[in-house]
Amino acid sequence: MAARGVPTTTELIEAVREFLRDEVMPATEGRVQFHTRVAANVLGIVEREVALGPEAARAHAERLSKLGVADDAELAAEICEGRLDDRIGEVVDAMRASTFERLCIANPRYLQAADAARVPADSPAATVR
Repeated sequence: MAARGVPTTTELIEAVREFLRDEVMPATEGRVQFHTRVAANVLGIVEREVALGPEAARAHAERLSKLGVADDAELAAEICEGRLDDRIGEVVDAMRASTFERLCIANPRYLQAADAARVPADSPAATVR
């Protein structure tokens, strides 16, 4: 628990997610149980976004900067124009790391061990391995 006895945002989200999963889901069925599962899963995404999102966004912006572009739209334009053809390995590595980070937030169950092995050690998602 955070200082002053006030729970953190992450702790609050976790408490509600666990309540839905552990108390509400077993006590319901059908449509209500399904929507409870969906709500619990959404809260899991929010938890991971709070924990990993800011650092993942910073890392993605840094990767884009190293490629010489300001944002994803500019990256797409540079790729379409063929201006990064000679650096395609760098582009693939950068996008692989960013995609891994996004999956770590959205649904880490979609990842395979081989995916994690390709993520740079300095990626915020490296701790998810």
